[in-house]
Amino acid sequence: MDIRTKLALALVSVSLLSMALLGTFAYYTSARLLQEISVRQLDALAESKKRDLEKVQEGWKDQLRLIRMRTDLRMDLSRIIHNEDEETRAAVRQVIEDAVTATDNLDRLTIYDLNQNEVVGFGRAVVPGKPVFPAQGPSVVYGGTYLTEDGNLRVVFTSTLELAGSVIGYAEGVFDATDLYTVTGNFTGLGETGEALVVMSEGEDQILVLNPVRHLMEDGLRRVRLEDAPEPMRQVLAGNEVVISDGVRDYRGERVLAATRFVDGLSWGLIVKIDQAEEAGRALELRESMIDIGLALSAFAIIGGTLLGLYLARPIHQLAELVRRIRHGETALRADAEGDDEIAYLSESLNELLDHLDLEGRDNTQKNAHENG
Repeated sequence: MDIRTKLALALVSVSLLSMALLGTFAYYTSARLLQEISVRQLDALAESKKRDLEKVQEGWKDQLRLIRMRTDLRMDLSRIIHNEDEETRAAVRQVIEDAVTATDNLDRLTIYDLNQNEVVGFGRAVVPGKPVFPAQGPSVVYGGTYLTEDGNLRVVFTSTLELAGSVIGYAEGVFDATDLYTVTGNFTGLGETGEALVVMSEGEDQILVLNPVRHLMEDGLRRVRLEDAPEPMRQVLAGNEVVISDGVRDYRGERVLAATRFVDGLSWGLIVKIDQAEEAGRALELRESMIDIGLALSAFAIIGGTLLGLYLARPIHQLAELVRRIRHGETALRADAEGDDEIAYLSESLNELLDHLDLEGRDNTQKNAHENG
């Protein structure tokens, strides 16, 4: 193998090895950065959806606040308390019936007196358990989340009713909670596999998922035993707002990236997640693109390295060819000594040696001629 081939192979090998090392480093660095970006996006989406849920909660509270501000309702309730007037009771019933029928998501409205006894109520829903009353007024307190017999989700809030600065009773509103589906059903930024789950504790050993899940295509709600619950569910219901970037199993058994938020006032947990495989797919696409670029650069390196090797080795090859011809008797040949590199220096030294040998040969010839003459 001559010097030209060796030099070309060396240049090509060094180029290919350098590109392979650089490509490997760039791929793993880029994949890590892509995952960090995805995790940050999840965290931002979780915070955004938490604010949206809080706005939904405030909307329910505002509706109850508007009802409690009605002067006729408070005046009639005061008369009922003092006089037990059935005509006034009918008027109060009409007021709350109008309020329920005029509001799309108000499912039931119940008025209580100061002794927390029901005065009058209207609506389809029946609240399980005892009502939760505000400790002081004016305030609106969360009374719980529950499922109706037909599987619909309801949220309860209770407010004080005041007249002349004194609490005279309470108003309890039961709201259709499907407004939260507008928040969880928006998959913008969550790709093909991402989703948002809203969960709450139901008893000591069970978790209730409040919104339909994306992948099982269920219209109803679903329950998960606490011992079988994925890690994000247990974390968020413990009040921990975390970002999980190392991948954990979800309810399908798929590894996911997740961010959690705890919704104050409702004791709800929000989980925003996306399949880790989908996010890894972005890194795989990057790797395929880098492989394509690497192949193109490799072809350039092979051609360029070969040409460069031949170009750099040409003076050495020419010098070797010159020496070969001199060995075969062409002693008048001289090397090209132009340039300022080692090859030019070697060529100049070779020329000096040839000149010295040529001069020495002429001297010997003259000496022999003189001796023979």
